[in-house]
Amino acid sequence: MIINTEGMKSIEKNSGLSTLELMENSGKKVAEKLRDLYPSDTKLLVLAGKGNNGGDAFVAARYLKDWSIKICDVDGSPKSREAKLNHDLLKHSVFLSKNKIKQAADWSDIILDGVYGFGYKGELSANISTVFQIINESHKPVISIDINSGCEADTGYCADDAIHSSITLALDCRKPFHMLRKEHHMFEQCETLDLNLPHPTDIKYTEMNEELFFHSYPRKPENAYKGTYGKTLLVGGSYGMSGAVCLNILGAKTVGSSYINVALPHDIYQIVASRNVTPVFHPFGKDTMSSVLGPLIHDARSISFGSGTGNMEEKNECMDFILQHSKAPVVLDAEALRMLQYNTYIFHFIKCPVILTPHIGEFAYMINQPVSAVIDHKIEYASDFAIKNKVYIVLKGPNTVVISPKGECYINQSGNQALAQAGSGDLLTGMIAGILTATADVYRAVCMAVWLHGYLADIGLKDHSIQNFPIEDYPSIMDRLFKKHGY
Repeated sequence: MIINTEGMKSIEKNSGLSTLELMENSGKKVAEKLRDLYPSDTKLLVLAGKGNNGGDAFVAARYLKDWSIKICDVDGSPKSREAKLNHDLLKHSVFLSKNKIKQAADWSDIILDGVYGFGYKGELSANISTVFQIINESHKPVISIDINSGCEADTGYCADDAIHSSITLALDCRKPFHMLRKEHHMFEQCETLDLNLPHPTDIKYTEMNEELFFHSYPRKPENAYKGTYGKTLLVGGSYGMSGAVCLNILGAKTVGSSYINVALPHDIYQIVASRNVTPVFHPFGKDTMSSVLGPLIHDARSISFGSGTGNMEEKNECMDFILQHSKAPVVLDAEALRMLQYNTYIFHFIKCPVILTPHIGEFAYMINQPVSAVIDHKIEYASDFAIKNKVYIVLKGPNTVVISPKGECYINQSGNQALAQAGSGDLLTGMIAGILTATADVYRAVCMAVWLHGYLADIGLKDHSIQNFPIEDYPSIMDRLFKKHGY
């Protein structure tokens, strides 16, 4: 389960356990994990904060009293009653001052980080930064309790000198921080320690895997025909950018779209049609755009627009026409996103579901914010935008984030560096449009497409390299996955 700080506080409050009992349970679990990982003659340096995360560290140290242990109150004396109680249960001789941290780090075999927990926000003080620099430069294995100290639980923000760990032990649930590892690289691995707390059923954060994907993907009935699940309409491409709409087609074919309509400018029709034989093509010009698109929009179960439209003469009119007339979900990508800067008010007049698929740079441009700010607080910015404008956001990156207009959040875990190549976004756009044709739940369909886009790259590495990964093989990779599940 994934939950944010507010949700974790609610879980703890409704657990029926006191803060002291929760602290005892957490610290004991941490100690048990350390015993599983390391021998009893391990020399352990414990870094403790003044809050409840420090209290967890004190409890862990008590359960490891037969180990060689040194403890430093890095951020001063404990402030909470429970943390102070557990602090005072330890022998005074195990504690050392901050000016001995360097020697203690050199002495230790491993370091337990219990300075800050999920309540941390903002910047580190100069004194704490100095201590954390010493720890990071010691190159000793570090185990962080719940959240790496200096990192925020609900965002991707980490202070410059935040503690890097070998293992981070998520307490009871994973937080957004744990799901954004590809972005911040603060830990090598993360393990969840089950605290046996009751969990709520209405969770804001969505999860996706192979089993959940195929649970939601419909099977073709015995009496199926090409239009059983409706028609996918892909609108895009322009002179010099015909490959983008070809990749849209590839994406829709990957997920099994049975009827694909492609509307595109006359001057690239022959190029695209020569590469694809199953879609139905509808070339148009400036004078025929509305007459061509009108009937197609009316028949479409899902629509995509924007890929490769940078040189399309009628791109603004085309996007406006689609948004004004569609009742089906519309996926907007690439040039369509650039046209939306200072123009997002139009979402308040649109009746159809809209899915925006920006990468970080495009989204920062759309909302007129620095890229660095969006990187550090991507979930917050994307959530605010999605809720305010009643749209779905697919914020692409190493951990792509999907946000619904209700604030639901999916942080993708699939995928790898093989997708760091031109065209992978156009492929995803086609996959989203394709799954939207078959799946009525828009948010669910988008999460499915984002997960699958990464997962097929993971599977593909069995036969291909990261450096030269052929995304044109996606339909054949997906075909093997379909067959595995009896589709």
